[in-house]
Amino acid sequence: MRVKRIIHSKALLFILPLIFGINSMFAQSKWSKSAQVDLVFPGKSEYFYKNSENVFYDEDYEYDGFLLRSYGLQLDVNYFLFKKLSIGALGGFQTQLKPNYSFLKLGGVLKYYFVNKDEVYVYLLDANNFSLNSDKFNKGNNFRLGLGVPFSQKKSYNMVLHLFFEQNFFRLEGSKPLLGVADEIPRSLTVKSFGVSFGVNF
Repeated sequence: MRVKRIIHSKALLFILPLIFGINSMFAQSKWSKSAQVDLVFPGKSEYFYKNSENVFYDEDYEYDGFLLRSYGLQLDVNYFLFKKLSIGALGGFQTQLKPNYSFLKLGGVLKYYFVNKDEVYVYLLDANNFSLNSDKFNKGNNFRLGLGVPFSQKKSYNMVLHLFFEQNFFRLEGSKPLLGVADEIPRSLTVKSFGVSFGVNF
């Protein structure tokens, strides 16, 4: 009996700290959320098409000046794997002018914080584009590399400025031609841009 009591006591000495440790771990804030409004300035675009004889063409699709031609709204939820590294899921909406596209975004985001979650961070985003204009493009992909800079810290949230580079890839099979040249069969459009966004991190 004495041996069993000793064993039980040692087990309790091991289990109780473990329980309190796990409880403390989950009590800490491992989650964060953010929302941001994007202003995007397209730079270079490449339009890929072919003709009925399967001759392929790669044309630059020009923009007139460094103009604001794209707007977006994005929401994401993130889980901290480590103190400085989080992984998350995101959803959003983006619209683009010339050509006029509107699409939903759904994907993932990876963030690395240089000090902690209230300080400057870099992020990598990859998302699928789901067309709201099926006659103009089918689907696509959005890739973004950015820098987040908190500029106003409150008790429950931070205001953040983002600077980023992004690339949108649009699949155009079966869509309307962009150039209007004879025997033009669209294949894809790639738009490379720079942008700025204003957001809130919770």
